[in-house]
Amino acid sequence: MKVTAFLMNGRYSVKLEQNLLEQTYKFRDDQITSVDQLKEKMNKEFYSDCIRQFQQMDINRLKLLPDTDVEDHFPSII
Repeated sequence: MKVTAFLMNGRYSVKLEQNLLEQTYKFRDDQITSVDQLKEKMNKEFYSDCIRQFQQMDINRLKLLPDTDVEDHFPSII
């Protein structure tokens, strides 16, 4: 999982990315006041919950796709 923290106009946000899926968490002014505080809040429980959410998101995404072979189809080369 890739984790990126952003600071814009005094507000922090965090983007987590995994397997073409994204989760974004935004915070109001003064909820998070430093990167150190943000790191402290993002503990093992937070990451475990995010991984579970990614798993559910992946299930939802797969439901949108047509039932096809998982393998890529390439043209025959002679």
